[in-house]
Amino acid sequence: MSRHELLEAILRAQYELEHAEPKDLISRRNRLHGLLDQAIAGTHLTRRDLLSVLRDRYQAYQRAQYLAEARRRSV
Repeated sequence: MSRHELLEAILRAQYELEHAEPKDLISRRNRLHGLLDQAIAGTHLTRRDLLSVLRDRYQAYQRAQYLAEARRRSV
């Protein structure tokens, strides 16, 4: 998986975790953690460090998802 694809997958997994049904929380969390672990392999970063670095990108991703959902609902 390229770095760009991995970044997109992390952002999507974080969004899906935040919007998951209670019965899906564990599997969504495990998916996010797996992707984070893949991204930080061989570095000194922690999952929390990476999420902190990605905070602004995630907020932009989240906004884009909300806008896309609003457009789908208005059509």
